[in-house]
Parts: sequence; C-alpha cells; structure tokens
Amino acid sequence: MGNRDTQFAVPGFVRRHAGNLTDRDGRLWRAVAACVIAAEIALPPALLIEQTMPYAAVAGIGMHAAFTCLKPRQLITFSGLTVGAYIAFTAA
Repeated sequence: MGNRDTQFAVPGFVRRHAGNLTDRDGRLWRAVAACVIAAEIALPPALLIEQTMPYAAVAGIGMHAAFTCLKPRQLITFSGLTVGAYIAFTAA
C-alpha cells in the first residue's frame, strides 16, 4: 500500500498478519469503512421506526462486537455501553 495509507486506516494486527497488503486491499478496506460509516449514520433513524428497530439493534450490536474484535483495548468500554444502549432502547 502506498505512503498515503500510513494513517492507520487498517488496524495494526491486520497489517501484521495479512502480509503484504496491496493497493487493492487498501481500497477494499476503505470501501468497507465507508459502508460501516453509512450504516452508523442510518442506525439512529432506523431505531426510531418500530418496524426496523429490532433489525437496527441487531446490526448495531453486531457492528460494535466487530469493532471490539478489531481494537479491543480501545473500544471495549464504548462498545459495551453502546450495546447496552441498544438493548435498553429496544426494551423500552
């Protein structure tokens, strides 16, 4: 991957264990990141609609579980609180 990708767009453990990442890998990682950002933007409105609330909660819990796997030390508290909020929001 080129020099512009030194902003830690790809987590360290992926860079260490994936071997040599190509420019295509960097583009794919950025595309996945853009989709996750779009999903994060779409989740709050989806939680407000009764028909989509359970699906949005499951998607949010899944995403935050994945975030915790990617950067466990940095995100465990945030993801735990967010998952708790999803559960509380759907229980209300």
